[in-house]
Amino acid sequence: MTERPSLPKSAYVILGLLSFGETSGYDLKYLADKSVAYFYSSPARSQIYTELRRLAEHGFATERQVEQADRPDKRLYSITEAGEVALKAWLEELPAAADAFKSHLLLKIFFGSRMNHATLLDEIRCYRDDALGFRKMLNQLQAECDGIPGSLFTYLTIAQGVAHSNASESWADEAIQLLEKADKEFTWSSDKT
Repeated sequence: MTERPSLPKSAYVILGLLSFGETSGYDLKYLADKSVAYFYSSPARSQIYTELRRLAEHGFATERQVEQADRPDKRLYSITEAGEVALKAWLEELPAAADAFKSHLLLKIFFGSRMNHATLLDEIRCYRDDALGFRKMLNQLQAECDGIPGSLFTYLTIAQGVAHSNASESWADEAIQLLEKADKEFTWSSDKT
């Protein structure tokens, strides 16, 4: 058995996106921005082209050039059988560790007694509004999955995003309520000056 080359996660994300069908690097970026970017990250365009070349070098993807009359020729990439095997092996070996994320808002809240309370409350309200807008967009995507064969995995991914958005809205509402109550009862340390 041949040893699989060590590739960065971004290469496997791109390989996974290629598993949906032949596409150009440009369209791959669009696909990443409209799918995995919502729950993982979207590789930069330059990174996509670098990884596509690397995947082709390892035999995990093929590329073909397509002539275009009114534009420069474009290259289309497809996953190979070896790429499918490598993707499957990577997915099955990838540990499902707890999610880690960075939140500028939570960092501000952690040090919230050092900042203007009205500014912090406005930021939490914006966060809540963003979560609501994101949930509405996800609900629309979920509705589009209904009845489409093979969409269960997309639906389940979106469902987690909806649950996260609901939790974010609920948390923001509670945070606003508690901070407004605290504002009435005492002055935050940043407002004493």
